[in-house]
Amino acid sequence: MTKIGVLYCLWEDRADGITVLFLGCKKEAFQKYIEKIEDNYRDSDNFSFINKESKDIENKIDEYLDGKIRSLDFKVEFLAGTQFQKKVWNKAISISYGNTVSYRKLAALAGYKNAWRAAGSALKKNPIILIVPCHRVIRSDGTSGEFGGGKKVKKFLLSLEKSSTLDTRFNDYFVGFLS
Repeated sequence: MTKIGVLYCLWEDRADGITVLFLGCKKEAFQKYIEKIEDNYRDSDNFSFINKESKDIENKIDEYLDGKIRSLDFKVEFLAGTQFQKKVWNKAISISYGNTVSYRKLAALAGYKNAWRAAGSALKKNPIILIVPCHRVIRSDGTSGEFGGGKKVKKFLLSLEKSSTLDTRFNDYFVGFLS
């Protein structure tokens, strides 16, 4: 249980570190994702699900939601999704902490200038929230828009990042001033 509710996570522990395959708030979406990738990897002997905990993932998510760290530095791999969706998700990863972009801007960054609604639909299917920070994508008029984790969660995340960014700027100013 986290500040934003129960999170469901699917990951793989690899030689180069943890790779997150799914991180979301909705059990139904998690189950559908597993079904989809099971269908895609049915013939693979190398793919199996093990129900286990990862204290590293849990601790980092808690630190992130407490404003103690600014990124969840896990690698991600998209096992499902169209090429368009994957391109939009990969562009969303580049939105830095405390910043936002519009759906229109994200679509343009992904190379699809007029596909802002499709970019929004792609974000709705983002399988890895927080690490792929779709909460940082807002409407052109500055309102928050939709979010797979719910509007309250999006508002919390944007507020958390905005206050953490302001706190850091404030601290940096006075550290420089006093030195």
